[in-house]
Amino acid sequence: MKNKFVLFFLVLLFFLGVFSFSYAQTGQDGKKAVVFILNRVAIDDFLNVDLKNINKMIENGTYGLMTVNADGGRSLESVFMTLGTGTRAVGSNGASLNFNTWETYNDELASTIYERNTGKIPSEGQILNLDIAQIIRNNSKRNHIIRPGLLGDKFKDSGLSVAVFGNEDTDVDYKRYAPLIGMNYSGIVPYGDVSYMTNKKDSLMPYGISTDYDTMYKEYLNIKDNVALTIFDLGDTARANDYQNIGLDKINRENKEKALKNADEFIGKILRSDSGNTLFMIVTPLPPSQKMGQSDFLAPIVMYGNGIAKGKLITSDTTKRMGVVTNTDLLPTILTYFGLDVPAFVTGHNLYSSDVNGDLMKLENLEKQLTFNYTYRPYFLKTYVMLQIFILILSLVILLFFKEYSTLVKPFLLLIPIMPISFLLLPLFDYKNIVNSVLGIVVVSAVFTLTTYKLVKKSSFRYFFIAAFTAAILMLDMLTGYNLLKNSFLSYDVIAGARFYGIGNEYMGIFIGATLCFALLSFETFRNIDKRYLIFANILIYIIALYFIASPSLGTNVGGGIAAFAAFSVASMYLFGKRLNIKNILFVGGSIVVLLFLLFYLDSLRPVSEQTHIGQTFNLVKNNGIYPLIQIFARKISMNLKLFKYSVWSRVLVTLVFVLFVLFYKPVGALKKILNEQKYVYISFLSTVVGSIFALVFNDSGVVAAATTMVYTVPMLIDIIIDESKIIKE
Repeated sequence: MKNKFVLFFLVLLFFLGVFSFSYAQTGQDGKKAVVFILNRVAIDDFLNVDLKNINKMIENGTYGLMTVNADGGRSLESVFMTLGTGTRAVGSNGASLNFNTWETYNDELASTIYERNTGKIPSEGQILNLDIAQIIRNNSKRNHIIRPGLLGDKFKDSGLSVAVFGNEDTDVDYKRYAPLIGMNYSGIVPYGDVSYMTNKKDSLMPYGISTDYDTMYKEYLNIKDNVALTIFDLGDTARANDYQNIGLDKINRENKEKALKNADEFIGKILRSDSGNTLFMIVTPLPPSQKMGQSDFLAPIVMYGNGIAKGKLITSDTTKRMGVVTNTDLLPTILTYFGLDVPAFVTGHNLYSSDVNGDLMKLENLEKQLTFNYTYRPYFLKTYVMLQIFILILSLVILLFFKEYSTLVKPFLLLIPIMPISFLLLPLFDYKNIVNSVLGIVVVSAVFTLTTYKLVKKSSFRYFFIAAFTAAILMLDMLTGYNLLKNSFLSYDVIAGARFYGIGNEYMGIFIGATLCFALLSFETFRNIDKRYLIFANILIYIIALYFIASPSLGTNVGGGIAAFAAFSVASMYLFGKRLNIKNILFVGGSIVVLLFLLFYLDSLRPVSEQTHIGQTFNLVKNNGIYPLIQIFARKISMNLKLFKYSVWSRVLVTLVFVLFVLFYKPVGALKKILNEQKYVYISFLSTVVGSIFALVFNDSGVVAAATTMVYTVPMLIDIIIDESKIIKE
């Protein structure tokens, strides 16, 4: 009997060891992370309010600005989903309906509603998302891979635990978004409290509610040694923001200041309870509504504690910019900190301290500069586009009906390829206000145009020098850190977040067109040099230009690389006396496939933190099959169709094509004569058209690239036709 009891006891211990559920676990070596959600605040709040604990984190940590984009627009549910998935995601109308199991919603227990919606029986103490089914459906319809609950699943699979505390509830709405970051695919956060118990009545605070920090602190102390990741939603700042249309401005300022100071005090208590092995983060999912109304979509982010350098600006390999990161970077940062793998479909990268000393005032100035670019960029681009259309149509009309005045349009034609230089050089000057920006572009464009027109007599030579100067400036800037491209109105936009470094589609098209123009016109410009040397120089220039566009170490513009390779291949073929035929077209096509494979493969071999999107795509296809590649192509086609319908660049492209079409017939024989007699002008024209077509097909915003590729060839042809018309008349 005694032996049977011992055997039974041993079997019982075995089953308890195998099947028992521990309360929670921390990370490797006792690592922990705490994320403070301080919603609807801005950098200037940290400057204007005395926040000693937050300032301590800033002075002894790393910090910066974070873009707040999401796949479904900048709504609270979508940006919180993006934070928890590491890629742009969407929420749902009911995404904020997160409840503890014992709470009621519409007079029913949350646990009952959750079981009815999912078929899963929740455990006591969990936080449940009641709309997880719709969240999953919404994200499954997007054109890239999104895994709702990714952070929670990764922690669950690794035996780590997540807890969420606090909410942004008002007196009428449930605003419980923080669980969207830490939940798993089932919509469950294992621990925490997002109920009304984390708030208290406070008649003089917005909606008569304030965060009950004492309750949250006590609950945190009960679990802090056993939970790896804790997320606090410090809801008062969000409520102060939402209340601003109700209270007087003076009251609103007081509410926000009180909310910030209370949050700061709570943060201090949590910091003081730390054992020294914790990563602390302050994350602002959305900036204040007033800032967003002024097109400022940048929010502060702070990292402090375990492994964080002191007083530095934050960065990531997503942006490769000092002081600017994205909200998709939060998830990979947390996973990497705990030694967990980051899936290939995650677009963000680990946040880390740069080697640049931080300065809140400079960061605020950077925020103003980026917001200024974002706000006024569309106006400058539309003006340039409309000016192009006006000059092209005017030139055509004068050439066809008022030939005697055609010489007068020559300087205006030069403006089309010269203005990209003005946009590129503008960041060298103070352009933080609209007047300085306009004056800068007008003065630089006028000086370049008049100087070129007066000093260079032959039309083709003028375009040669403009194109050569533009290509040289672009290459120099790319070699020295993209300081001009990062800030030009004609380049990519940081706040929009489509690209943060490398060469964007606008200047990619300009770079290809400029390279073809000056390289091929070198045969016209340097007639006394042996053509063999010029051919060699052309091939070398094409290789260098292709490297700058396609190299993973310089940011990789894949569509640009394809367009450049096709255009340069056609130009090279004609320089060697070949022609476009089926055999040569197939050769170029096969070469592009090989080039693409090499680019994707070589980039995938680099460390994950250093990979561009092409390396990530290679790994994504390797891990998930060809479907992600189909999604990418579908996204590119969809974007191009949208841009062609709504973008002003499509008007330019249509105008360019229309002008070329007319010039083939009027003046009679003029364009045909030029293309027949001026071999290198013809090669420049043909290869540019090929590059434009490939840029249109293989880029997300191909309409833009296709239009900018042709800013040299078409004005140059009109200019030369004007010269030919004068000769015929004489």
